[in-house]
Amino acid sequence: MLAKKKIAILATVFMATLVVGVYAGLQLSNRLTASWVVREPGGNLELWWNAGEPTGDLNRGTWYYGEIGLKNKAQATYHVIVKFKIYTDVSLTTNDIKITIYDEGAGQWIDLPMTVVTEGGRDILTGTWGPPAGFDVGPGYNKVTPFYYMFEGSAPVNMWYGFEAWVEQLP
Repeated sequence: MLAKKKIAILATVFMATLVVGVYAGLQLSNRLTASWVVREPGGNLELWWNAGEPTGDLNRGTWYYGEIGLKNKAQATYHVIVKFKIYTDVSLTTNDIKITIYDEGAGQWIDLPMTVVTEGGRDILTGTWGPPAGFDVGPGYNKVTPFYYMFEGSAPVNMWYGFEAWVEQLP
């Protein structure tokens, strides 16, 4: 009889443990979930010619003045670098064009280094605008950078030249 009581007590303890375990893990609400994809709208940063957009006939050996602006129209902060390329129908060398920009942080004019890359079967000039490690463009950023450019004596003449600049986000 004692054995039956022990079995009955163990069975009761087991059932109580099972019931408590079930109630302890009982979900008391619905599960709220969500998922999404973050996209870049592509128009948050804007480059523009503020002054001196190259047009018409330009002479070798003459410094020309220009200004390029960068504006952040969004509320996000971006870590960026501005890249550019200069090209024509024939190959260019780093001796053909000089560009110097005003570095506001250093308070002085600095020469922009350019490199030659092959694109479309010809050599074009490429470079970057701003610190090599990039710079932050926060909400409300709106700056204009003055610069001078000159076509050296080795620059091909009687050619159409193209210039492209764009902003790339850095990690």
